[in-house]
Amino acid sequence: MLISYGPILAVLPMRLRLLGRANAMLSDSEPSIQRVFRLPWQAFVADLTAWTVAGLVMVFIYYVFFIPFASTGIKVLVGCAAFGIFSGMLGYLSTERRIVRTLKGRRTFSMPSGSLLTVSKKIFVLIVTVLGIMAFSILLMVLLDVYYLIGQDFSQPEIYWGIFKEIAFALCVLLGISMVIVRRYGSNLTEILDTQLAAMDEISRGNLEKQVPILSSDEFARVAEKTNLMMLGLKERDFCRSSFDKYVSPEISRKILNDAIAPSGEILDVTILFADLRDFTGFAEKRSPMAVVEMINRYFTEMEGVISNHGGVVLQFIGDEIEAVFGALEPEGNHPDQAVAAALAMRAAMQRLNAERRERGEMEIHHGIGIHSGPVLAGNVGSSTRKTYSMLGDTVNLASRLQVLNKKLATDILISGETRNRLVLSDIPLRPMGPHTVKGKTEAVVVYAVV
Repeated sequence: MLISYGPILAVLPMRLRLLGRANAMLSDSEPSIQRVFRLPWQAFVADLTAWTVAGLVMVFIYYVFFIPFASTGIKVLVGCAAFGIFSGMLGYLSTERRIVRTLKGRRTFSMPSGSLLTVSKKIFVLIVTVLGIMAFSILLMVLLDVYYLIGQDFSQPEIYWGIFKEIAFALCVLLGISMVIVRRYGSNLTEILDTQLAAMDEISRGNLEKQVPILSSDEFARVAEKTNLMMLGLKERDFCRSSFDKYVSPEISRKILNDAIAPSGEILDVTILFADLRDFTGFAEKRSPMAVVEMINRYFTEMEGVISNHGGVVLQFIGDEIEAVFGALEPEGNHPDQAVAAALAMRAAMQRLNAERRERGEMEIHHGIGIHSGPVLAGNVGSSTRKTYSMLGDTVNLASRLQVLNKKLATDILISGETRNRLVLSDIPLRPMGPHTVKGKTEAVVVYAVV
């Protein structure tokens, strides 16, 4: 009885003590990652040591109280050592599973230091150990049984049948334990991999907040670390892009980021719109800088929304002036109509803004809008270290001059004769203002007021 239960009596106290230490460490709110990842090895060493000691105790008891047979003692020692290795593997994998589930629930992202035991090494050690123990155990049993048969009566078939049952039993036990170990190892890998695949699914859906917890001390830890670094990089990229869109219109920023702008620029047929606040200098002198910034930001926000809704793109804000283009990103034949419609909508938006300002007892603001259609050179303009996306040419200059001409003609929206000739819609109310000389043009320009 003592020999039969000797291994259990030797293993249980040490395993229970180690289990208590592991539970205490894993229950800590901030456990040491290095100590946590050493727990599986401690379980393996504890089981191997316990079973080896148990085997030595059993052999000692056997030789003291029973008839000493060397073959039997060797079988006991080899059997206990084999069970120690198998039990240690199961202890290693069971502790590893508990670590995986604990760290997964706590979202642990600390990377263990030092060299990692790779998955390939684990698989190699697992296969070699399992096959080696099985082969060594069976060969040793055969050798010892052959040694035992020397000098025996070979005419008794019970001897051979007993040896066969002994070897078959040992082989079945070793195969069963090996299958349990391999299955447990595969289950651990599957749980770690499923966690990382779930994080990948979140990334594919655009969720960059769910990082991958580090659950092991092998290649999966490196994969989790690199995945988390990749998500941080994607978050930084998205932040830079969203910040870039605040300084450059999203349509233009996408062209810049996609390297879709020709180095030498490109000739486009577009409609340019300029809008400028009237008497802004005098307005700013009588108010605090914060009040001025608040007002102009409110104005720019309202007007940019109107321009965008009508297919235009704001190229830049220059002081209190807006420069917008229609038909640049997606060339369309009706961009003059879009620009004039946007100007009318900007007039209505300005009326709403002034109604709000009157309710608050504030002074009204007004703007002038100039529109001209024609070819422009669009491209990156600037130095070798800093550039801006701009549109250059006589079309841009004339649109800016028409915006200024509003002051002289007491109008708020002026379009050129070229834009008027390109209009497709016939219900836009226009009033001819005749030819006018503008700065930078040798010939008079025919203009129309949108009434």
